[in-house]
Amino acid sequence: MNRPHTVADLIERFIRQKSFVLQTTYGDVYAAKLTELSGDVVELDLTERVLVSLKRRKLITGRRMVTLLEQHQREVLGDPHRLTDQPVK
Repeated sequence: MNRPHTVADLIERFIRQKSFVLQTTYGDVYAAKLTELSGDVVELDLTERVLVSLKRRKLITGRRMVTLLEQHQREVLGDPHRLTDQPVK
C-alpha cells in the first residue's frame, strides 16, 4: 500500500518540477535577527519557507498557505486524529 503524500513531498516535487529557487529577503533577515535578540528559537523548515515564499509571490492564497502549514505541522509533529487517507487539496 502506498503511503499518502505529505505536504513536504508535494513541495519537494514542486521545487524539482518548476526549478523553484527560494530567495531570502531583507524581511527574513530582519525577522530572524529580532527573533534571535528576543531569545526565541524559531526555525522554519524548507517546506514552511517555500509555502511562505509562494504566498509572498501570490502563487497561493493566504488561506491555502495556512491550511498547508497546518497539515504540515500535523505530519511533522504527529496528530493522532489525522485521517491518513485524506488527500492534500
